[in-house]
Amino acid sequence: MRKVELLAPAGSMEALIAAVQNGCDAVYLGGTMFGARAFAANFDEDGMIQAIRYAHGYGVKVYVTMNTLLYETEMEAAIRYAQFLYEHGADALIIQDLGLFDVVHQCLPDMELHASTQMHLHNEAGIKLMHEAGMKRIVLPRETTIDEIRELAKLNVDLEVFVQGAMCVSYSGQCLMSAKKLGRSGNRGECAQMCRMKYRLIRLEQQGHCEIHQPGEYLLSPKDLNTLAHVPELIGAGIASFKIEGRMKSSEYVAVMVSLYRQAIDAYEQKQSFDLAAAQLEMRKIFNRGFSAGYLFTSDKRDLMNPQRPNHMGIPIGKVLRRQGKRVTIALHERLHQFDGIRFLCSGKDIGCMVQRLYVDGLLVNEANAGTLAQIELNDPIPKGSVVLKTNDYVQHERLRNNSVSRKVKITMAFVMRKGNAATLTLSDDAGNSCTITAKSMPLIAQTPIRKERIQEQLMKCGGTIFTVHSITCDVDHDLMMPIKELNALRREGLAQLYEQRVACLPRRLASYERHLSLSPLQGLYVSLRTQAQYDAAKQMGIKHIFVHSPLFHRVKSQAAIGYSAKRIMKESYPNAPILFCENSGMIEPDAIAEHYVNITNSYAAAFLFAHGVKGIICSSECSSEQRHQLMHAFAQRYGTKGSFLHYAYGREELMVMEYCPIHTCISTQGKQNCRLCKSARYALKDLKQRCYPLYGDEDCRMHVMDDHVYEEWEQACALYVSFFDEDEETCKHVLATAMQYVTSNEYETKV
Repeated sequence: MRKVELLAPAGSMEALIAAVQNGCDAVYLGGTMFGARAFAANFDEDGMIQAIRYAHGYGVKVYVTMNTLLYETEMEAAIRYAQFLYEHGADALIIQDLGLFDVVHQCLPDMELHASTQMHLHNEAGIKLMHEAGMKRIVLPRETTIDEIRELAKLNVDLEVFVQGAMCVSYSGQCLMSAKKLGRSGNRGECAQMCRMKYRLIRLEQQGHCEIHQPGEYLLSPKDLNTLAHVPELIGAGIASFKIEGRMKSSEYVAVMVSLYRQAIDAYEQKQSFDLAAAQLEMRKIFNRGFSAGYLFTSDKRDLMNPQRPNHMGIPIGKVLRRQGKRVTIALHERLHQFDGIRFLCSGKDIGCMVQRLYVDGLLVNEANAGTLAQIELNDPIPKGSVVLKTNDYVQHERLRNNSVSRKVKITMAFVMRKGNAATLTLSDDAGNSCTITAKSMPLIAQTPIRKERIQEQLMKCGGTIFTVHSITCDVDHDLMMPIKELNALRREGLAQLYEQRVACLPRRLASYERHLSLSPLQGLYVSLRTQAQYDAAKQMGIKHIFVHSPLFHRVKSQAAIGYSAKRIMKESYPNAPILFCENSGMIEPDAIAEHYVNITNSYAAAFLFAHGVKGIICSSECSSEQRHQLMHAFAQRYGTKGSFLHYAYGREELMVMEYCPIHTCISTQGKQNCRLCKSARYALKDLKQRCYPLYGDEDCRMHVMDDHVYEEWEQACALYVSFFDEDEETCKHVLATAMQYVTSNEYETKV
């Protein structure tokens, strides 16, 4: 069994150093653009070069995130930046955008490419497709179960899996909530974390909205992922890389998580014991929203969520016993230290503070042990019985801040000094690098020769370098002398040369980008629908290009020219019909049209899909009208054809698609899924601005959060796309009549 890689986040140079020094095998980090974490510190070009050299010195790989969607006007800059990373030794790029992937794979053929979880590769067909197209590694969705991973590992594709850190409630790459509501796109690295905001579950009734009792206000806020207890199972499943989330986290957080996973992995591989309880306590101190084992191992999906609080939970340390004046007495069951951060869980709101003055038995102390009554000073009124959490452990923080963990690279040395020849020093590492340094002067014959032990002692002084001498041999004639300063010079030069070999960039190949396309543009009105009434309206209006959602599709599929409007998550095979697909494996189906959820935002991505047989493309709804026209103009200029683009004119968009169900969480008393409560009534989520987002549960028990309003953007086009959600028959007829006025061709008989 191959050794699993431990992959750490590095949002800053401090975090990168912490990751490397605590034992990671690889880091992932972003530049100042295109990196899906626009608000992390990130690395400018000089910082990126420094980061790569630092990591490579220790034999740690560097994967650079370019995992955002790219607009047409950004592509040239992104391609130049990819080449910069290529030339300066980045080990791989993590990519979401299909266009960037295609160009980089063709132009920089030696660059290893990883498919970001944002690329939404969640099934066997999609993984095989992208691997055959040139992806070396696939970062799986967090929604993937351990059983699914075992099956996917049989494809012999490197699989990267999140094992620790924050979880998105929606499938990554498929969340439009932040983009549509706050203008900050999660697909562009600007997510406003709307899943961490307050929502109420309501039942939609003719008389009005009825609020449902719920366990907390944060219905879409997941706990943090923690699989430390499952390291043996994860390794056994065939995962290539364990990924820790956290490019927005502190260097202290990175140090703790990397160190503990390093210990757990090594303990398993070396068949040694590992103190899991102590490790979990350290994790809870540094940051947690509550922990779960994620979709990997959790059967009851309600256990994945923390509806009470979306922020750091810390650890419970006691309860408030009483308040006298400004002093609050706490009955401790865990230790409390001066300068710890604590939070009181009061009804209505939480109150946090740093412990400035700490008293035990009336005496000022710097720590209070478990089992004691401690007092602190606080102006806020704190009710008796309030739970006290420690949210920042001063002792842990100081230990991490002052931690002098020094990772070393083991090397071997061979020193030869013989009469008539200049002395040589050969240094080698376990990566196959080696150098030989020759002294500038000949050794001297002396009555008091230098001892081998003295030579070894001097050569092994690696000082502040990354190296430590694992073994050394000395082949020395017994009557020779060499000045200590020359020995030192040999050692310094040898260490410097070996370091440069370790960080040197390998020669790279450059090629050119080419795509030759022959396309027949689609024409007419294309409609996606869900209900029998919508289907009847479309047939009555004479619409020929109809795509039907499951399960209605299975009732009407025998009728001529009926297409299948695919689910956002396709684990099964597509039916034998024209396909309107939402994820990448759909492009291998005949007569396929890519819906806007495929996230096409530039002409290169469109060309990649057309080259794989796609008949038509609906650009991402994250493109403005101007950006969409820039895409189509560039496509025509580059490929000599207008392409086959459908204009998305009308529809209620799906803002999130989730394996988790808030209806089940609030209403069901049973842990099992498929409760079908979403079919018995209509529900929605209401936010603090009183916006109501309809909820739709599909036949696979996945939950879809729909936009609170219908998207409309009418313009003249040869091919128009309209999508219906819950519209009645008359509304459908009205929308379709409007759409027909905007189709520039009267040809509705064109075959799908």
